[in-house]
Amino acid sequence: MTRTIRTASFILAEFSCIALFGQTPIAEARDLAVGTVVTVRGLVTNGSELGGIRYMQDGTGGIAVFPGTGSTSGFSPQRGTDLSVTGTIKLFNGLLELDPVQSFTAHSTNNPLPSPQLIVPSGMGETTESELVRINGCSMQGAGSSFASGTLGFTSNGQSGNLFLRSGHPLIGSPIPVGIVDLIGIVSQFSSATPPVGGYQLVLRNSADILPSTTLSILGEVQQSSIAPASFDLSWSTNLASTARVRYGLTPAFGSLASSAALGTAHSVQLTGLQPAQAYYAQAYSALGSDTAFAPMGLYSTASADPGSITVYFNKPVDQSVATGPLAMDLGSAIDDTIKAYMDRALSTIDVAVYNTTSSLIVNAANGARDRGVQVRWIAEGSNSNSGLQNLGPSIPVLYRTNSTGSGMHNKFVIVDADGGPGAHVLTGSANFTNSGFFLDPNNVVIVQDMALARAYRLEFEEMWGGSGTLPSLANSRFGADKTDNTPHLFNVNGTLIRSAFSPSDGTTSRIESALHTADERIEFALFVLTNSTLSEALIDMQAEPNVQVRGMVEEDDLTPWIFDALVAGGVDVRPDGDPSSLHHKYAIVDRGAPSFDPLVITGSHNWSFNAENYNDENTLIIHSDAVADQFYQEWHARWTTAVGINDRLLAGTVVRLWPNPTSGMLHVELPFDGSSRHQATVMDLAGRTVQQQYVEGTSCTIDVSQLAAGVYILRVESGTFQVQGTFIRAE
Repeated sequence: MTRTIRTASFILAEFSCIALFGQTPIAEARDLAVGTVVTVRGLVTNGSELGGIRYMQDGTGGIAVFPGTGSTSGFSPQRGTDLSVTGTIKLFNGLLELDPVQSFTAHSTNNPLPSPQLIVPSGMGETTESELVRINGCSMQGAGSSFASGTLGFTSNGQSGNLFLRSGHPLIGSPIPVGIVDLIGIVSQFSSATPPVGGYQLVLRNSADILPSTTLSILGEVQQSSIAPASFDLSWSTNLASTARVRYGLTPAFGSLASSAALGTAHSVQLTGLQPAQAYYAQAYSALGSDTAFAPMGLYSTASADPGSITVYFNKPVDQSVATGPLAMDLGSAIDDTIKAYMDRALSTIDVAVYNTTSSLIVNAANGARDRGVQVRWIAEGSNSNSGLQNLGPSIPVLYRTNSTGSGMHNKFVIVDADGGPGAHVLTGSANFTNSGFFLDPNNVVIVQDMALARAYRLEFEEMWGGSGTLPSLANSRFGADKTDNTPHLFNVNGTLIRSAFSPSDGTTSRIESALHTADERIEFALFVLTNSTLSEALIDMQAEPNVQVRGMVEEDDLTPWIFDALVAGGVDVRPDGDPSSLHHKYAIVDRGAPSFDPLVITGSHNWSFNAENYNDENTLIIHSDAVADQFYQEWHARWTTAVGINDRLLAGTVVRLWPNPTSGMLHVELPFDGSSRHQATVMDLAGRTVQQQYVEGTSCTIDVSQLAAGVYILRVESGTFQVQGTFIRAE
């Protein structure tokens, strides 16, 4: 937890030498090991409005103090107290604090507080944790409704952040302000991950921390549009009428300027005279007199000179009977040969970033490319066998990620001839280059012919590789949380918009959530994993919208009971996949068949999980195309038929399907009975004793087993002379 030591205006002269008297500067205390007993001195910046916790600052940093179990009694200082505290360094859900408090001394009270540091939402982090900050130009979610306990989102200068209000906070019940405000608060953290990742939030103390904004601010994100080979537009809004300007160039030094002198709050500036398939650094800003508001610097790409194309393949049967556009293509056992064919076309470069490779066909294609003079570079996850790579030619360098948390280097992409104009391709999707990935588990492969996208993927590859050289640079190589958001995100491929995101640097979960929230009619999904509550809640939210239907499947072996139960309770028609192989897709389809509603498909390597968002190297595409959405729907419908249909191979004496299994509460059952009849359902323990009994109707039902003790049970359902049964686990 290295911190930058700053000098603040409030530092008292005596604080500059406190280390001489057995007290440690807070910044140094923050670098001590958990469990260390330390004494610090600083000014308390909050009172009882936040409960028992206190935050304090000196001239070097801030730290939380919590009088937990074992603390000395009477700890309740108020704002402005000059306080010395001796306590034990503790990490509580990412927040560094002193707990328990062994002793404390109040030297004086009613001292002026330090001036809040002016930051933007991305400035909430380890370097500002427990310190007083100010964020200007904030627009708050739920404006006009009332504050409630928990988190509340806000935006400022094109960035997002969260507020947190504890139960009993003085703001609860008061109106959330409409319009733009400035916020003053303390940076805190709550992350349940191990180790803690993210979760930084602004803690307000009372209504005085919400101020009317009188400064010029940029509202929301800068939007790119009208993407052409030689130009594109950047648009944004401000709270006050002002001018619009964009500085841009091929490097962060910019070098060029485009502007509009007209005063207004809605701004759009066109950048012209650009190069095709080229990424440009650009920063939008607005000015009003001497007041200037800057948006974050972004990287934006022009379109390729060649028109480009998008091709989709699947490795399992599709249902072309539901097609309304191009027929989906099931390549079956030829899917690996298709990937090989694109590698065989390479003229200059092949860059591969794939989680696991055991396919000799793909490895031989790489060897063949290298033999004809193509530069081949390969990145893989070091915790896997990657047995196929043992047969790569010795002149093909391989970089393994070896610092993995979660799945590690979980990408699945190949870049062919990134600078090759019409020959530039990106091959991605959900499939690993293994026997199960190609032939057993349902997967998709998306191939995009577009030089702009290929160059963006190469930027991501070379961030992990450590540079543009033939050999990797271990000193410069970046994986996981060490990466930055350093690629363009929006591409025009022959009139189809594609959004690209890489994890964990690009906020992929937020981008997926935003895409789901565009639904006007329908969402279909097919997922290997659904453990990310943000995305499960987005599905529930959209199901609650009028006229929106949400349906989908999750791999049966990876069902998370509480999320599954929440989806069912929220009205989402979610099913286990019902296939003995592993449903390995990571896709969702939004508004297929409704071109006026901007149909789209979300796909790639990114599982809907915490690890994918925070730890793994992942790639995601959001493709705004009804034709592509329709092809994915044909695949989805085939999988859905398996998930909801009755398996004729199951005979009397078995239940067609029980899920989730294990379950912590609700058990969902599908039955091979006449839907018009009434059935008796009996739950028995392994000794055959009846522990629960009820009547159910129809071909499917839900049974509440939450009152049962943890263990293994038998469910028997009888209808007339027919009887079926199955086993389930009641989880802790």
